[in-house]
Amino acid sequence: MVMRVLFLNVIILALLFIAVEVGVFPVSGAILPATVAALGLVLLLGLISRKVRQDAWWLKFLLLLGVLLIYARIDALLTHKVAILMVLPVLCSSRYFSRKLTIVMSALTAVVFLFSAIFGAYYGWINMNDVMVTPGSTFTNTGVFLGSGIEQTLNRAEYARDTLLFSYIPKLFMFTIAAVISIHIADRGRRIVIAQKELSEDSARMETELQMATQIQEGMLPNIYPPFPDRKEFDVFGTMNPAREVGGDFFDFFLIDDDHLAMVVADVSGKGVPAALFMMAAKIILANYAMMGKSPSEVLEATNLTVCSNNPQEMFVTVWLGILEISTGLLTAANAGHEYPALQKNGRFELVKDKHGFVIGGMENVTYPQYTMQLEPGDTLFLYTDGLPEATNKQMEAFGTARMIEALNENPAANPRTLLQNVHQAVDRFVGKAEQFDDLTMLCLYYGKR
Repeated sequence: MVMRVLFLNVIILALLFIAVEVGVFPVSGAILPATVAALGLVLLLGLISRKVRQDAWWLKFLLLLGVLLIYARIDALLTHKVAILMVLPVLCSSRYFSRKLTIVMSALTAVVFLFSAIFGAYYGWINMNDVMVTPGSTFTNTGVFLGSGIEQTLNRAEYARDTLLFSYIPKLFMFTIAAVISIHIADRGRRIVIAQKELSEDSARMETELQMATQIQEGMLPNIYPPFPDRKEFDVFGTMNPAREVGGDFFDFFLIDDDHLAMVVADVSGKGVPAALFMMAAKIILANYAMMGKSPSEVLEATNLTVCSNNPQEMFVTVWLGILEISTGLLTAANAGHEYPALQKNGRFELVKDKHGFVIGGMENVTYPQYTMQLEPGDTLFLYTDGLPEATNKQMEAFGTARMIEALNENPAANPRTLLQNVHQAVDRFVGKAEQFDDLTMLCLYYGKR
């Protein structure tokens, strides 16, 4: 950018030089050496910036110096000048959000333009609006304003004085106001940059922490498949896709003993980090009570009491918990406000509309009804959270349990991993490019040898 701006300045100075040479500006020949010197210096600054690293810290000083020189030369040529020429270099310096640089640039601009005003008064294009003409004074003018036939004498010293009094000092006053504003802009800009940097650092730190939280949460869920390679009596597979970096859904399965397999699918109220923290606490509590040998209803009742005893945020979690007796296929389950499970028997999935209890964490001293299902070899149990049926497309239509059952029945004899992949693909086709609104968790159990 520095090189481009300086190159543009060279073009402007070159055009001015040509204009003076062809007589567009009726100025004294004494101004030409200064114009040539400014042209050469700005060109040299551009060449220097071209040869060095483009991120060198001092390039901004070259840029500001080049801008100052070009506008000072215009100011010296046209003694009727415009005040904006003094302001522009300082405005450029405020862009770097440095109070010290803007102050130095303001002082340097005031001094340089003082010399340009004096130089212009002696050798520049005289503007009659700046000359205080009194009766009896004489001047020489060859400009177009008074016509070429007027020949009078002008005192250059008096004109320089009048230029300072009636042109430079008023402009200096306006320039001082603009310089104060530019210094304020630099201060404010610097504060904004610092705030943005701190915000960026905080965002990066939060992103790193969220990534770590995601890894921790993923590590707490079953992620090694097959989970029990020595057990041929069943096959189990689960997935959890959070709507954000971390989610409030979870699933779990673990052997209580050699003949009992516990399965849990749960959905915590809310999303994000609070839900994830609550999820991890609920998961640990449920697993601890289940490992004590309690029945599903007793596990939910004990978990509910523990959660309610210390729940200042009044969060809650829906839970489906089942314990399978592997040797007989008898599944004992309890439902705390969770979605209905789906069971495949005789080659087709159907919803099992079990009895619901109240959500965990909603109220103390709640009992949870318990029920049993007899699984036969070849049966498949499918569990999920509400993120599946409530997945919506851009038309705000919900996927629904009917489409879920239809997706399951496309290949009901498939293994658990394939079943979950089929359902997930069906959801993706339905949702399309719509944003995922809720966590989507699925767990599938196949009972019997394959």
